[in-house]
This record gives sequence, structure tokens and C-alpha cells, in this order.
Amino acid sequence: MTQSRPSLTIDDVPIAWRFDDGDLLFGGLSSVLFWANPSLFRMLSPLVEEIGTDLFRLLVARSSSLGTEEDYRDVVKLGETFEQGFLSWGRLVSMAGWGAFELPAFERAACAATVRVRNAWELRMQAAGGMRWGCPFLQGKVIGIFGHALEQRCWADEHIVSEGAEPVVEFRVHASDRTIEDELHRLRLARLRARQEELTQHMAAAALELRRKDEEVEQKERLIRALSAPILQVWDGVLAVPLVGVLSRERAAPICEELLDRVTSMSATHVLLDLTGLSEVDAAATGQIAAIVSSLRLLGARCAVVGLSPQLARTMVELGNSFAGVRTYQTLADALRQVVGLTRGPARRSF
Repeated sequence: MTQSRPSLTIDDVPIAWRFDDGDLLFGGLSSVLFWANPSLFRMLSPLVEEIGTDLFRLLVARSSSLGTEEDYRDVVKLGETFEQGFLSWGRLVSMAGWGAFELPAFERAACAATVRVRNAWELRMQAAGGMRWGCPFLQGKVIGIFGHALEQRCWADEHIVSEGAEPVVEFRVHASDRTIEDELHRLRLARLRARQEELTQHMAAAALELRRKDEEVEQKERLIRALSAPILQVWDGVLAVPLVGVLSRERAAPICEELLDRVTSMSATHVLLDLTGLSEVDAAATGQIAAIVSSLRLLGARCAVVGLSPQLARTMVELGNSFAGVRTYQTLADALRQVVGLTRGPARRSF
């Protein structure tokens, strides 16, 4: 089957369609035709939103400048003068819908020029889209072509001089040490520093929040410890410590520390350890109870144990922890009567 290849030539530019292959050849190169808006706009605008206008512009300008050596060598350089060659290139790309190119000023000795593009495709694409990011594609082409022509680094400042039915962009070309690559590097470095600063601030905020939560947890733990083993001043110089539930090493240690601090700060002379509410005591905890008693004795405070059950007493003896010389009472009322001296309590017994 013979492929259908209708073609035409405009200003020496061959244009051919290969319908069977779904291809369009423009100047011998495979090309694609898109509607400026909505197709191209909808394709590019999400990238602008995602990476930002500055980075998007530089990336597009760099990409469009990559083919300018061929543009200059194969088209611009063939003109009798640079001006004629550049305008010939402009007519060529205008047939692809890029816009109408003008060169109002060109001073080779001063490395300066003004390029105007009427109805530029990028402005035309953005006109009805609600977003503006300028003409980085055309800017990259102008920078590249003039750089090859002037044989030195140059830059093209972009100015939108008219936005109406026929939007116009003007590029003012001048010698410069700036390059698209350098600008990309500076922008990426600035973005990296901004991200690092943002990350640092985020980490600082997270650390502050973590400290706040740790303080909240610590405060709650102190409250729980205080509620689970309240240290009560029941008389001048007399403290009572009712212990309930399961007494483990982890729970006994802070109770001991808090109790010793309170004895010192309040100049307490008597401490009543009420074990009536204990349901379970492990081996380590019995050692902690004995340690509490010994520590209180060293501080000069007399300690009495209340509500020592037969099972707990037996466990203490088996583990080698005894309360030798420590008074024990069946109830807290008995201990209070004895310690406060209101009445004489029941017979006392010691371990």
C-alpha cells in the first residue's frame, strides 16, 4: 500500500504529511502540531505550579537554547548579514506559529540588540489561561543565537510591552557574564538553602513540641505517682504514705525519692508506711521497702509499718528482708494514736 504524503513548500520550507504514519514533517524534521490553548497551556501550567515560575523559566530557556548552534549555522549564518539571516530564521519559525520576529536594533560593536516578537506563541498560549510566566522558550533561543553570532556570553532581558489582541514581547540583548546554567545553579542553591532552613525550622519546632509532650508526660507521671502513693501530713512532723496496688521496683524508687525529700523539707520525725492496700509485691520491691525504712532511719525519722499482711510478712522473711526494730500496727488509726500520743495503742510487735 502506497503511503499518502501530500506536501507543499512555503518560502523554501518543505512541509509534508505522512498520514499513514501519523507524522508531520516541517523542514524535513518530524513535528507535532498542538493547539496553543488549551493543549499546550494545560500541558505546561501544572509544571509551573509544581516547580515555580523561576525554575520553570530557566529550565525551558536552557532546553530551547540547546539547538541554537544549528539554527545559527544552518539558517542565520547563510544570510548576507546577520540581520538578514536572523530575520530569515524568524520567518522560518513564524510559519510554525512562533510569532512575527522583528529586529529594530543591532549594534555588533556594542554587543547590543533589540528583538521584538509580535503575537508570540507563549503569550498567545497564556492569554486565556489565567497564568503568566512569560516567554522563556523564545528567550533561550535569542540568548543562544546572539551568543553564537557575537561569539561571547550575552543575556536577553525580557519585557512584555503589549498585551492585547496581539501580545508583544521584547528582548533587549546585551553582553553579560550571566549564563542560563549559572542562573540555574544559583537558583537551585538558593532553593536548597531555603529547604534546609525550612527543614531546620521544622525540626526545631518538632523538637520543641516533643519537649512539650515529654514535659506533659512527666507531669502526668508525677501526678499519677502522687495519686498512687500520696504523702500525707497527718500531724505536725508526721507523714503517712498509703501504698495500694502492685508495688514494683519502678514504682517504689520514685516513691522513696519523693518521701526522703519530703522528710527533709518538712523536718518530719515520724513516717507511717501503710501497706494495707498492697495486692502484690515482688522481690525487688520488698528490698525497696527495706531500703526506705533504712533511709528514713539514717535521716533520723522513725518509721512504723501499718497493715503488714501475714503473706507479705512471710515473703519478707523468706527474702531475708526484715523490719527489726520497726514498730508495726494493724491499722493506721492504731499507729496514729501511738505516734500522736492521744491514747496507748494495742500491743506492739517487732520483726
